[in-house]
Amino acid sequence: MGVRMENVIMWKPELETMPREKLLEHQLQLFRRQMAYVYERAPFYRKKFDEAGVRPEHIKTLEDVSKVPFTVKEELRQSQEKYPPYGDFHCISPEEGVRVFQTTGTTGVPVRSLLSKRDWLEVYYDQFMYFMYGYGITKKDIIFIPFNYGLYLAWWGIHSSFEQAGVLVIPGGGQSSEDRIRNILEWKPTVVCGTPTYILFLGEVAKKMGVDLSKTTVRIVITAGEPGAQVPSTKRLIETTWGAKNYDDIGSTEISNFGFECIAQKGTHVIESMFLAEVIDPKTGKNLGPGEEGELVLSNLCCESMPLIRWRMGDMVKFDVNKCDCGRTFLRLDGGIIGRADDMFQFGGVNIFPSAIENFVRETKEFSNEYQVIAPKMGSGKHLKIRVEPFPPTLPKEYLDRAVRNFKEIFKFRVGVTPDVEVVKIGELPRFEGKAKRIIRET
Repeated sequence: MGVRMENVIMWKPELETMPREKLLEHQLQLFRRQMAYVYERAPFYRKKFDEAGVRPEHIKTLEDVSKVPFTVKEELRQSQEKYPPYGDFHCISPEEGVRVFQTTGTTGVPVRSLLSKRDWLEVYYDQFMYFMYGYGITKKDIIFIPFNYGLYLAWWGIHSSFEQAGVLVIPGGGQSSEDRIRNILEWKPTVVCGTPTYILFLGEVAKKMGVDLSKTTVRIVITAGEPGAQVPSTKRLIETTWGAKNYDDIGSTEISNFGFECIAQKGTHVIESMFLAEVIDPKTGKNLGPGEEGELVLSNLCCESMPLIRWRMGDMVKFDVNKCDCGRTFLRLDGGIIGRADDMFQFGGVNIFPSAIENFVRETKEFSNEYQVIAPKMGSGKHLKIRVEPFPPTLPKEYLDRAVRNFKEIFKFRVGVTPDVEVVKIGELPRFEGKAKRIIRET
């Protein structure tokens, strides 16, 4: 079933529907300009490009972009260590900064990001308007953000930009989950944001409070920080729990938010008027084509503070460059973020992503939404173990045993290996407000 075009609204239709050949020409011009800018303003990039023997004037076509060296997180950390506190990869002075963020540090020492007034109030605003219009949000909506405001970018961008656009924003920081449910009932928001894990956890809390979230005023749930919105069973669960549409939001503190899911829900659009996206083989660094699974690489084409060139995201994706049902020509990430390159693990000769396990768990109605994966050390002889909780807690043993058998059979059929399944008491597995950490790697 197609999308009714009268329901589609766009921030910049001339860019969002631009023929791809013309769009690629536009990206080339922006990339060349940005590369020259960072070469002039950031010592980090001047040294990097000189060592690689590549200069901005060498980039004649988009194919030439592959000559430019990648940027990786460890380089930024080393730069900040050598030139504290911001490193030498920013293109503005500390005096020009009005906003500072840092990464969560889940993969190591946090990376700091300094933003100029122009970037925060104009460039970020421009980016998030693609999101707002893509989701079908208007000034009539009320957005509730249950987020503990801190140094992480997370929902700051949506809060600031949507507010600037005239949307009423209700900040939900510093509150218990129960109070957040009460706020939803009292303030009657139409849009709620959160990680997929926390959004589903709010569903559990609401149920204990006797509240049916599907009967509230919420019509849109925006999720970010995890692949959940593009995991079919998780998206269905969120939409059923909340009685609302669930849309994906993809970004990172280092390069900011770059991908939104439109109302067609056929993948996540990359804002190609502001970012150049590539997909590479994570082992060889060679570029891959549409439909091939690889690591996402992004270049920021518009910001002035901390533009990153050929930034290796560490996220695994597949490109779809066909025109979307919504009319946009911006490429889509088919299935959103498939998983983190560093989250993927091998077992029995098979590459396994946590998002695949999540889909199987949440397709099993006898299991709760929570799970944990114990990934054994390669060559240890141990089995892959998946820990789950029964749902409801009083589920009879024969039903639970049958569910476990079915789960293992389906897993074997789809993935090619048979896991051990450990059933623990309801509530025993950890709950997360931010990004969920579900993989335990044995050493």
